[in-house]
Amino acid sequence: MVSQPLPSPTLASLGGVLPEYGKFRFDLTLDAARKAIGNRPDLTNPAHTARLRVWLNQWTCRIGYPRPGQADVFAESLAIWWASARDTLPPGGQGLAQLTNAQLGAVSRAYAELYQRPAAVSRAGRTRGIGPTAAAKLLYFVRPLAITAWDRAISTRTGGGHDEQAFLAHLTVCRGWAEDLEAEGRSLGLKPGEIGRYLNRPASSVAKLIDEWLYATITGGLPAATGGRLT
Repeated sequence: MVSQPLPSPTLASLGGVLPEYGKFRFDLTLDAARKAIGNRPDLTNPAHTARLRVWLNQWTCRIGYPRPGQADVFAESLAIWWASARDTLPPGGQGLAQLTNAQLGAVSRAYAELYQRPAAVSRAGRTRGIGPTAAAKLLYFVRPLAITAWDRAISTRTGGGHDEQAFLAHLTVCRGWAEDLEAEGRSLGLKPGEIGRYLNRPASSVAKLIDEWLYATITGGLPAATGGRLT
């Protein structure tokens, strides 16, 4: 069975499904994590990685916590990954619509390295990986202007899978949408950083608005046009 093509989001369709800031159940947990960690997350800092694990689990990622005396596999994985990946990611102030193909490729390679890293070891000795959803969310957290996260349902529709090439396909589609949304915003006299405020979601970048729209219309099953709101 072939999925129907995804319609492109517009400011009207975003406004039709996204609630004002604070009314979406994940808004406050993200805000709390950002306040605790600050504007410069350092994934070699155990305090930052511990807080990120709490945030990911609040966003349904279910990453296990280390037992007393057990090594923190998640923190070790993020520290190793961050040491090599942070300088390959786009600058913090660069938005999704402005990313080059080479930058999208670099992000996708960083994603592939991250999602396959171990996150926790069960009591039975089984190692669980960070996984595609948590990896994409972590990348969004460290580059909120540039990266649109996904979950399993979204990855199937936008990427056709969850590997490096699928994430590249997802980001490429989302970049095109970001370009269109920013162009629509300019026609209304809005700068890219003002679009979230225009939609009553001032903490959301254009990349995040696209993520929220995908979550609403794919994971949440709401119509892509107006006709229901995310909660």
